[in-house]
Amino acid sequence: MKNPKFTRFSRSIVFKSLLLLVVSMIVIVSIGTFIFTQRLTTTALDYNFNTNKFQLEQLYSSINNEIEQFGSRLSLLGKTSEIKSLDAIVAASYLKSYSISSLFASGETVSLYDRHDSLICDNSLLGASQMSYPIEFAKISPHRPYITPWYREANNTPQKVFAIKVSDPTLGDGTLVASFTIRRIWRYLSEFKVGQKGFAVVVNAAGEILYHPDLQKWMNGVHKVSELGLENFDGKTYESKVAHFQQLSNEESYLINYMYNSAYDIGLLSLQPKTEIDSFTAYIRFIGILLFSCAIFAVLLVSLWLLLKLGRPMNHLIAHISQITDGNLDVEEFDVGNRKDEIGQLSKAFNQMHGTIKRQITELNAHRQLLEEEVRERTKELEEANKKLDRISRTDDLTGLPNRRDMNETIEHEMGRSARTHKPFCFIFIDVDHFKQVNDTYGHYCGDLVLKTVAQTLRNQLRRYDVLARFGGEEFLALIPESNLEGALAVAERFRKQVESVSIPYGELLLKATITLGVSQYDPKLGGDRSIQMADRALYEGKESGRNKVIAWDPARTTEEDYKLAAIEMAEAAKIKKAQKRPAN
Repeated sequence: MKNPKFTRFSRSIVFKSLLLLVVSMIVIVSIGTFIFTQRLTTTALDYNFNTNKFQLEQLYSSINNEIEQFGSRLSLLGKTSEIKSLDAIVAASYLKSYSISSLFASGETVSLYDRHDSLICDNSLLGASQMSYPIEFAKISPHRPYITPWYREANNTPQKVFAIKVSDPTLGDGTLVASFTIRRIWRYLSEFKVGQKGFAVVVNAAGEILYHPDLQKWMNGVHKVSELGLENFDGKTYESKVAHFQQLSNEESYLINYMYNSAYDIGLLSLQPKTEIDSFTAYIRFIGILLFSCAIFAVLLVSLWLLLKLGRPMNHLIAHISQITDGNLDVEEFDVGNRKDEIGQLSKAFNQMHGTIKRQITELNAHRQLLEEEVRERTKELEEANKKLDRISRTDDLTGLPNRRDMNETIEHEMGRSARTHKPFCFIFIDVDHFKQVNDTYGHYCGDLVLKTVAQTLRNQLRRYDVLARFGGEEFLALIPESNLEGALAVAERFRKQVESVSIPYGELLLKATITLGVSQYDPKLGGDRSIQMADRALYEGKESGRNKVIAWDPARTTEEDYKLAAIEMAEAAKIKKAQKRPAN
């Protein structure tokens, strides 16, 4: 007994499938983990950016409302009777009252000027002091507050000046001026949170820092935003439409959001450290790598289990099949224990198949010889049938003569032989006279009888190498090898006389038949078909001149037009023949 044949791991479809599964899962999980972490990282970045943007919009709204309320309060204050009186004592007492002073922050002054732009009074508790406001009184409009750009006093606190016209019917117009300091909005900025460690910075269009949470460093003088690391910063045009990181002068990168209020020249920058976002994305990557490792470990365990439970039994089954293939039908049954799964069912089916093969192999050997003998007999019958079919396909049913197809092949053969031997041959085109009248008068049975009689009569007059075929209807074509026109005329005349002398009995009648014949000699320049047409033309002339005669086609009557048409036809025929012989791609 030969040793069992086991499949090598390199050829095992189970091993290859499991290997492909492991590799595929590693690739898929790797790509999935990469895409997952990248997507979550991008999502985390977008989430932080959009969250910061939303919070910045709320801060923007709060600051905008605070400034608008300041302007509205100043406008309402300018409409009070105490202010409109432009009286120094009345107005000063009113401005210094608690209800009014509580509306303004520490360091904010409110001053009232007459129509000559001279100070009347202010809200100072120590008496009126002439404040130097950076305004041009001539530009103040009575319809809306006049607002100056940001400027700084001696204490370096950024502030703006709001000014409105105060109208009195008797005293004329005055001006109410109030300073708005950045301190008023510090509480919004100090409460503003960007992530855990982020912060907000306030700038103006000129790039000056109006607020920074590090007051000691950035609020002790005039500082530019470029000192933070934002080069070429333009407060009016700077945009942060998409999430991106910007490295600042402290060598740290920040996620930046920016909004600008052109009405009050306030730009809000929110800065969240990249390290804060990176810590979150690092946690995401850790989770992704952990999931990747668990998935790969699970795939490896499943693959090993499948290899033991499926690969090894299949390998043993292959060894059994190999022994049976080598002719050892006495091999022991395939045993996998008491397994009830697919392998157990396969083992049971294999053992049943093994027994069936052993029973049927003897019967098959017994029948094989009988089948081979039967195949030989059937093959012989088929060959005979093919020969008979070929003979039928080449023979006219009615006359027993070769048909047109067979005649065409004969003509092709004779043309080739004539080209080699340079010996002439001729065509005799034959037509039964008044055949339609015979059919119409006596019926088709009589017509068939006439055709068979004429065919038999002509066949009896053929020489050994002459060929006669039914060419169609009542037309016959004879090929006369190794004969010139004179010899073919003699054969044609013999055909005519013999047919004329025959009587055809039909019932009580004796019928006579005559034929008209056209004779032409094969012309290589005309080809086979055109040479036959010349014989047909001669036959037609015989029909026109009285029938029952032989007419020869004089080669001198062949025109140049005939030769041109023949050349075209032969060229087309050669092209078609060449295309038919060309192998298909």
